[in-house]
Amino acid sequence: MPDKRINVLDFQDQRFSRVTKSVLNDEVHLDKGSQKLVYAILCMYADNNSMKSHPSVQTLAKKACCSENTVRAALKRLEELELVKITRRRRGISHLSNEYTLLVPPAIFTLPTSNYE
Repeated sequence: MPDKRINVLDFQDQRFSRVTKSVLNDEVHLDKGSQKLVYAILCMYADNNSMKSHPSVQTLAKKACCSENTVRAALKRLEELELVKITRRRRGISHLSNEYTLLVPPAIFTLPTSNYE
């Protein structure tokens, strides 16, 4: 039988993103997968110190494999839940991509995270 080696992911050699576990575990407040995916993508882009990022809605949609309207709805929900602060940016009359700041999840994300608990 041929020797089949399994390539195990080594996080020391790979770049990876950190995503807040309580947000991923939530089944009560985030009711769409697109909301969690957009949050995870923002985590991927966020600076490790400032927790800020500037991806365009178009970039978020492409990475999440969904429409720009779906991304906008997800961002609105994330902002309502105080998971993300959105700062709309302009330079003169030109619109720039928004600034997204990841916030410490509010206390509701430390409560039971499932409708089945």
